Amino acid sequence: MKKIIFIFFIICTSKLIAAHSIKTNSVEALIIESKISRPNPIWISFKKKNNARKKAVAAVLAFPLPFGVIGLHRIYLGTKPYIPLVYIGTVGGVFGILPFIDFCVILLDKDTEHYKANSHVFMWIENQTKKTETNTYD
Repeated sequence: MKKIIFIFFIICTSKLIAAHSIKTNSVEALIIESKISRPNPIWISFKKKNNARKKAVAAVLAFPLPFGVIGLHRIYLGTKPYIPLVYIGTVGGVFGILPFIDFCVILLDKDTEHYKANSHVFMWIENQTKKTETNTYD
């Protein structure tokens, strides 16, 4: 009789443990789902401030003298390694004209996300593949 009660106890506890782990996983899934559907407003304001700060730093680094002529703003925005070499090889981006245009574009554009990791020498010219992807006709 003791063996039967012991086996029954083991089966019941294993069922409870399994049910608890399923419940815990479903609660974690609900928490993750609620975070995805409703982002935290504090996080949104932090991200906006962070983007504004990155834009200001990129604009300061793009000013032609002393940092813009060596393409330091492009390094900050995460471009390919040959782009700063082009800036240096063309005597500061054609005597500082290219960094000055970059400076103006960064300051005047509201969203600078498309300048990050941009591998084009003229970063403000839109990529034709991105343009065709966004202009799809259904």
